[in-house]
Amino acid sequence: MSARPRRILRSAPEHSEVFVLGETTRDVLPAAPVATAEAMLASAAAKAQASISEAHHTAAQVISAAESQAASVRDEAFAAGFAAGQEQAADEVASLLELLRKAVGEAKAIRDDIAGQSAGIVARAAAIAARRIVAAAYDADPELTPAICAEALKAAASQEVLSIRVSPGLVEHVQATLLEHARYVVPDEAIAIGGCVIDLRNGTIDATLDKRLALMDLAIARAGGVDAG
Repeated sequence: MSARPRRILRSAPEHSEVFVLGETTRDVLPAAPVATAEAMLASAAAKAQASISEAHHTAAQVISAAESQAASVRDEAFAAGFAAGQEQAADEVASLLELLRKAVGEAKAIRDDIAGQSAGIVARAAAIAARRIVAAAYDADPELTPAICAEALKAAASQEVLSIRVSPGLVEHVQATLLEHARYVVPDEAIAIGGCVIDLRNGTIDATLDKRLALMDLAIARAGGVDAG
């Protein structure tokens, strides 16, 4: 009796045929296809887009519902508060009118007070301006002072002159103008530019700039209806 032949088994590579000695051959079924990376990414992107579209749709519905509810609440609040708002507005208007009446009364009082003081203000302003202009003129032109001294001497025409006191820097200018009375011209530190003091046997003629400006101030004040006293 002859011995049965041995079977030799060997591993075969994937997808290759398997041969078994002593047996008929058979094919191995091919493995299921493996999904590629590109296909997986495409599937994931499609699912994500679908989720985003659904979220947008849901958000739009929520926003629309909220806007409708807000409009309804606003209309109800307006209807409920309209009457109260009218009453509050009327109270505010009445308060503003009262403040306006008070302001008008105060403005009238201020206007009357200003009108009463305006004449004095104008007079004082005119006097100050005149003082500055006149003083500047005498400082700029030394020949103006001798002319003032000559005018002052006319008031003492019938009286004996003892001296004519002037600012030290103007002695020569005054002497050159007052030819007949040049010997009476003497310097005096107390006399400012723009005038003189004439000493007489029986009195004094004050023709200084300050004295003349004081008389001018008085005239301006009286012209403005202001009591200079």
